[in-house]
Amino acid sequence: MQSLYDMSGQWYKGNLHMHTTQSDGALSPEEAIDLYRRAGYDFLALTDHWKQSEPMESPGFLQLTGCEFDTGDMNDLQAHPIYHIVGIGMERAVALRRAHDYPPQVLLDAIQEAGGVAILAHPAWSLTDPSSILPFTGLAAAEIFNTFSGVPYSNAHAESSLYFDLWAKDGLLLPCTAADDCHWYKGEQTCSYMMVNAPALTTSAIRAAIAAGNFYASQGPRFTDIRYDGETVEVFCSHVQTVVFYSDTVYCNDRLTTADSEPVASARYAIKPSDRYVRVELIDADGRRAWSKPFAVKKSGR
Repeated sequence: MQSLYDMSGQWYKGNLHMHTTQSDGALSPEEAIDLYRRAGYDFLALTDHWKQSEPMESPGFLQLTGCEFDTGDMNDLQAHPIYHIVGIGMERAVALRRAHDYPPQVLLDAIQEAGGVAILAHPAWSLTDPSSILPFTGLAAAEIFNTFSGVPYSNAHAESSLYFDLWAKDGLLLPCTAADDCHWYKGEQTCSYMMVNAPALTTSAIRAAIAAGNFYASQGPRFTDIRYDGETVEVFCSHVQTVVFYSDTVYCNDRLTTADSEPVASARYAIKPSDRYVRVELIDADGRRAWSKPFAVKKSGR
């Protein structure tokens, strides 16, 4: 069976969306970095609005360049839809003046031209039209969960998992990440993150792994392997309560593997003739989740 992730490197834990006093965050950059470093994170990016942070590499910890760019009008979503795009790992300054009327593709192109990777932030919070993303080029991922977008911090649109199914249905297999998007640091910190498999904890290695989609999103549960062939998807993970398989087969009665007397550490899903993609979600006993990226499948003989 083929593994979904290249696990030849090591798994590193990171947060790629957070704010400081450089824009609208409550902590200074130094305080925010120290908080995440003490919480056991391997890397992060400070992504203040329209202010690009500086990189920093030290033994056991990495800070990537980061910035959050936005376009649209919150008071007129019909005429000017909202898109927040996080740029990560830029090698030089993004060549854009601060403005909120750029077409989203202009932001994506500018991030790429600066050597960075682009992540679509909180699509559910932004009430993004899923189909509007399909023509875009240059998106490395989107946030499947954004802690600050949920109660009690914002408007209860923290999770965007349905977007990934709608995109995958239409052929866009967009990797998913999770982030805290800290502003207040009143409970939203160190909750949602990404696990990246890379050969080293360096800017170039982490950026390349993100660009390649070699990561998953989590709030605690861990994937140890996801394998698939023309017949079966098999998941191995930390002990969880439930494993859920999502696909474009609308009616399916074998999507769940749920703990009975013992926690679940593996699960299998039989690929259906109508499946074009699968993605996997883990849920532990405390309700914390982890999400794989959606990936293409094709039943043998189809």
